[in-house]
Amino acid sequence: MNEPGPGSLPDVVASTEDEGRRYREGIYEPLDESSLPDAPDGGTFPQRGHGPPFKLVRKMSRVPRLRFIIGPSVIALGMGLGSGEFLLWPNLVAANGFSIWWLFWIGVVTQFVVIGEIERWTIATGESTFNGMARLDRFGFWPWLFLIATLVSFFWPGWASQSAEFTGQIIVVLGGPQIPWQPMALLMLACIWFGLAVSRIVYNVLERCEIALVAGFFPLLLITLLVVGLVPSHMLELAIGAVSFGSAPAELFTGDQFPTLILAVAYAGTGGTLLLAQSLWLRDKGFGMARFQGRIAGIRGENEEISTTGFVFDASDRTALGRFRGWMKVVHQELLVTFVLLTLLSVVITCMLVATTIGTDNPAIAGDLTTMVTLQGEAIERVGGLWLRVAFLLGGSFVIFSTQLAILDTVTRITGCIFYERFGYRTRFFTQKRTFLLFLTIFVLAAMGIIAASWIGGEGLDVLQPDFLLLIAGPFTMTSMFLFTLVVGYMNVRRLPAELGPPAWKRWSLLWAAVLWGWFTAEQLSRTVMSVASVDSQFTESLALHPIRIVFYGLWLASLGWFAARTLPAAKGLTRTRSRTG
Repeated sequence: MNEPGPGSLPDVVASTEDEGRRYREGIYEPLDESSLPDAPDGGTFPQRGHGPPFKLVRKMSRVPRLRFIIGPSVIALGMGLGSGEFLLWPNLVAANGFSIWWLFWIGVVTQFVVIGEIERWTIATGESTFNGMARLDRFGFWPWLFLIATLVSFFWPGWASQSAEFTGQIIVVLGGPQIPWQPMALLMLACIWFGLAVSRIVYNVLERCEIALVAGFFPLLLITLLVVGLVPSHMLELAIGAVSFGSAPAELFTGDQFPTLILAVAYAGTGGTLLLAQSLWLRDKGFGMARFQGRIAGIRGENEEISTTGFVFDASDRTALGRFRGWMKVVHQELLVTFVLLTLLSVVITCMLVATTIGTDNPAIAGDLTTMVTLQGEAIERVGGLWLRVAFLLGGSFVIFSTQLAILDTVTRITGCIFYERFGYRTRFFTQKRTFLLFLTIFVLAAMGIIAASWIGGEGLDVLQPDFLLLIAGPFTMTSMFLFTLVVGYMNVRRLPAELGPPAWKRWSLLWAAVLWGWFTAEQLSRTVMSVASVDSQFTESLALHPIRIVFYGLWLASLGWFAARTLPAAKGLTRTRSRTG
């Protein structure tokens, strides 16, 4: 049986045009939980695990058309463009050529599958994926782990300098004075805080800003590329590289470029625990059963309550089940169109641009992102003049600022959500609104303090960053992606009824994600531990066997076996009729 979708759905499943338009601002319909019965545990309902009983709601939201729900994946797009798509992957291509391009698009498609499963729990229960994870054990271990991983990976404000540096380059190119990047970064942070904090509904401001910034990036970079000129041979090399599976220069895996490759694979799209924010954005939009959960309000908005439990429907109800499947189809369409396709298009543009301007045989600039951008700007100015260089730098500023904005919101949203759901709701002081504003303010002030210290002390952020953060921040990013793939996959297969869980192709795809991200995790952790243990460089800069590497590879393979055994077998349920889109 094919899963119904908006556009061809019967009226009982598809929403009206007026109802669909409401999703542009987000929908919130509070319920009187005291009047709702507890849902049965298991069977055709999700298993409660170690959390409170789910509340039974005998309805599922009707499904709007795609054009009414565009937004969450645009934020994910904007967050990824300024790191992997604009900087890391062009740098890898400039240093190594197009032979590794297959790894990029595979990374993006892998993220597409995992993000789709992050969305599933929220559509089915209205809960954040973190609340779902907390049901897996009595201590709520996984949400706290991912809170720590988020802070370790993104607390140090290295992401805050790049947009300011681009802005400073524009000022200099236009004949202005050389201004340190720090005061501009401080101003940008203040603007972001004001924009998010003083809003009515925080998500709506974030979405509109990201759409505007992404919309500014594409035409500026595309115009630059067209003026500089497309080289047909580069297009052919890219096409060949896209299907050259397994090929890559040895230096990527055995030399100093491996850390850059790790980050590039992690940020082939978004990266790290930031992927988990998709669940929170869907909740604020009111998709599926999340319409009964509150949204995060800014200073000018009213606090909206987040329930300590989820709202579920009977999967044996064919109307509700048809709506759920319609929701899964339309959110996957939104993710495919605005995240996957635009991410791939953006990297085609940026890689073509770097190949045309500085070539694809520059091993000396491997990992040196600033030098790469400077050389590109100079080459662009020689071809198209000053205005074209400004257009290039302005496009870069837009996209990197979009990353800065999204990271600030997302780190605040993830850490604040976990804190509130695990602890804050028990107190009188912490509402969802206060928690977000407090965490946002602390995070911005901490970033400002670090940037101000680098300004006053005349040091770069990389010099000031503590060694232990340099040591563990990189491993945390990829490791967290590997771990939450296992957790989300297990949760969706084992805790949701079969009718709501992932189809077979999704379960196999999740296993692939665990293979890909798990190998990079095992390899990176083994190199990190060997470096700390002062193991000879012949092991730390190669794939040569060493007892430490064997241990980490063994743990990776054991986890794959555990995951496959618990997710690949078909779950029992009323029916195994399943859509191809999951």
